[in-house]
Amino acid sequence: MDWLFQYNPKRYDLAVFLESGGTREGWNMRQSRNLVSLGDRVFFWQTGADAQLLAVGQVVSPVYERAGSDFGPHYVDITFEHRIVPPLRKDEVLTNETLRNFRPFKGAMGTNFRLDAPEIIAELQKKIEGRLVPIPISGELVQPIDAIKRAETAIQNAAREATDALRKYLAKMDPFAFEMLVSTLFLTLGYKRVVVTKRSGDSGIDVKAILAVEGVGNIRTCIQVKRQQTPVGRPVVQNLRGSLGPHEVGIVVASSSFSGEAREEAQDATKAPIALITGQEFAELLLKHQIGIQHIDRKLYRLALDDLAEEKLRARVEGFDDDDA
Repeated sequence: MDWLFQYNPKRYDLAVFLESGGTREGWNMRQSRNLVSLGDRVFFWQTGADAQLLAVGQVVSPVYERAGSDFGPHYVDITFEHRIVPPLRKDEVLTNETLRNFRPFKGAMGTNFRLDAPEIIAELQKKIEGRLVPIPISGELVQPIDAIKRAETAIQNAAREATDALRKYLAKMDPFAFEMLVSTLFLTLGYKRVVVTKRSGDSGIDVKAILAVEGVGNIRTCIQVKRQQTPVGRPVVQNLRGSLGPHEVGIVVASSSFSGEAREEAQDATKAPIALITGQEFAELLLKHQIGIQHIDRKLYRLALDDLAEEKLRARVEGFDDDDA
């Protein structure tokens, strides 16, 4: 994925940082931090009267939290790979029919913008072609970057393995216990008055709940729970829809998957829509909200060689009082 990161030169001067030999920096992730990944390419856009595209780099860490920052708590680490010389100035951007309609170039404020339009990426690449000046990255950083990539891969694998194991467990749960688990999740998601119906005479509805939408009203929700190992078929969706009263919406939660016929029935535009949640999706929601899965914190280390510069070390030493020494 490609990104455009904005910065205000009055608060952070990237040009000065690069001129001083800086190659790696933590960058605040105010928006879309759940979408950023290692290796993503980043274009750096300076806002203000001297707006310009100054550099290109890549993301080299997972999102992490930094306490006490004036910019916000969530960060990723960036390595700057190329300077754009001369910088791509705003007047050049605005003369391009494709680029001038991109929100940040028109003045939209924000820290992180996804570049998900291929035509914009292509035009940017065309504009900066021949202007990219490589920034040497110290060899000491290569190994930590690779180690972080391996760590993130291990974390993703662990999450996938835990989710798969949980999904297999769900398929063998007692049906009534599974209904209680569904109720627990929907309470966690913000639903109110969640009630498991009686085991008989419920007309195909296992759980009832109310979704309170501020300023809109209450959405009455009827949930059919199917704990089985085979795909859920069309009749389940039809039966739930037939059980809905006026102004009620339906959801089917399965421990397995849904047949193609069931999905067609649920998405039939001529009928009341029914939402479908597969066992995999249900397990991922449990993972996200830590129900049946615990999140274990582990420290992840990265080099901060700039802290070893003589000026910084002298400042730290001089900052100690005699009593501290």
